Amino acid sequence: LIFFLARPYLPSLARGVIGKDIILLIDTSASMQTLEGNRTRFQLAQEEALKLVDGMGVSDRMQIITMHTRPHILNDFSGNKDELRRLIRELEPIDTGNNMNEALSLAISLLRHLGNGELHVLTDTEPLHPIDSNVRFANLAGSSANNVAITGLNVYQDMFKGYGEREAYVTLENFSDDSKTVLLKPYLNQEQMQEQVVELIPGEDKTVRIQDIRGPGLLRVELSPSDALGTDNRAYAVIKHIKTLRTLVVAEEQLFVEEIRKIENASEQIEFTVIPPSSYTPDVVKNYDMMIFHNYVPQEYPDTNALFIFPPKDNKFFHVKDWVRGATFIDWDSSNPLLRHLDYMEDLWIYKAIHLEPNGELKPFIMAASVENDFPLALAGIVHGKRAVVLGFDVADFNLSKAKNMPILIMLLNIIQWLNPHGAGAYQIKTGEPFIVDLKDQQETKEVILVTPKGKTVKINATGSPLTIMDTHNAGEYVLKSGKDEVRFVANLFDEEESNIRPTSQRKDNMEFKEAATSIYVKEKRMEFGRYILALVALLLLAEWILYCLRTRSTVT
Repeated sequence: LIFFLARPYLPSLARGVIGKDIILLIDTSASMQTLEGNRTRFQLAQEEALKLVDGMGVSDRMQIITMHTRPHILNDFSGNKDELRRLIRELEPIDTGNNMNEALSLAISLLRHLGNGELHVLTDTEPLHPIDSNVRFANLAGSSANNVAITGLNVYQDMFKGYGEREAYVTLENFSDDSKTVLLKPYLNQEQMQEQVVELIPGEDKTVRIQDIRGPGLLRVELSPSDALGTDNRAYAVIKHIKTLRTLVVAEEQLFVEEIRKIENASEQIEFTVIPPSSYTPDVVKNYDMMIFHNYVPQEYPDTNALFIFPPKDNKFFHVKDWVRGATFIDWDSSNPLLRHLDYMEDLWIYKAIHLEPNGELKPFIMAASVENDFPLALAGIVHGKRAVVLGFDVADFNLSKAKNMPILIMLLNIIQWLNPHGAGAYQIKTGEPFIVDLKDQQETKEVILVTPKGKTVKINATGSPLTIMDTHNAGEYVLKSGKDEVRFVANLFDEEESNIRPTSQRKDNMEFKEAATSIYVKEKRMEFGRYILALVALLLLAEWILYCLRTRSTVT
């Protein structure tokens, strides 16, 4: 026992191998679907990745990261080659753009925490800046440069047009080095419409008009013949059913009511119901598609899209900094959907205005100037999941029948269309962007079914409303089913950087790649044998007990 407590040991030397930690960053964006001969760039990337796995040593480990709109880490570091091969073979490119800067930042930050690591990037683009010596870029872009893409599809289907008056505008761009002649084929609900031949010189873009849209449904536009990148040869849009926009107007002033009635009389698709603020209750919201509040803000925020015109200073939701007497419009963005077709607002005089304070949810889209300073005059954004617009001037001060006040009328129509929950613009997004939808009566947890363009069915447990859909990585039509309700929306690539598949030249300022090397370590090891002494003590005690028993039996006999 004394020998055991002394913990005796025999010295020995242990030898081992320190393996490499390999980070593999694979580009899965849309341009990786480009054909190089009979294989795509992504297939070439998979072959390179499998070669890296095959070349791994016994002690090497690998982590795989994909990059498109955002990076995604597939696994922890692993030396299981079969599992790594399975992960690589199951990867597929998707129809989105590529956020290389974010992906590289993530991979390099992980690499810097590794003592013996290296990073391999498989992509078809080049880094913007020189990369460290332990980073290897494999540019898989070959000689393919034959691509004509659809870079835009807009359907004008406002509240003043019937089905027959609706028009679609398709933007085509030639990213090839040669002139191209393509055939534009539009389809409405699988029924082919009139084809158009379009000629494009290298680098040229053209906008083509599609007319005779005779009803609601899915508008699909295709290009032929096919080229090196097929995913940008198709685009989709939702042609919405003509539906009356039921709007509740909460206003006291009769002059304001008379002005907005002029908008209602100009369109059969708008229906205004006017009540005074004293009659308003939060329950009435569920019967309307949107709200307009004039010089009034309720105590409880409405559960619908809303326009707030000239809110009082003591309201609960929008901070009014000060009153302003006399101001002019000085800065606005005509590309903003709220200000479309407005290029001449500086001649309008605002008799009374309020200085609005922007916040994290509401951003200014019109600036005004008074004698003293410049200030935000109109705000827009998402509040509690609903679209909201706040105007810091009184529409009742402008006679909308007069030609000089036409910009105010156009702006109001743009705002109403933006707030319209039935507008087609709300059902068309770019691939990779989230889709936000309001589900009626979605107060408790409920299963929602999402059917993707590839026919994949995804079950979503939705709690409350609005619902945000993140799995929008493929171009095409999505179907969202919730009980008896069904919502259809489309996603399109519309990314010029992805469609420009011309090979980029290899960078000359990168440092030469320095491969991480495995190393052998020798470590002194103590082989303690105290446990064997303890076992020997146990055996001696057992032998002593057996001997004692035998002697006792012999004495009794």
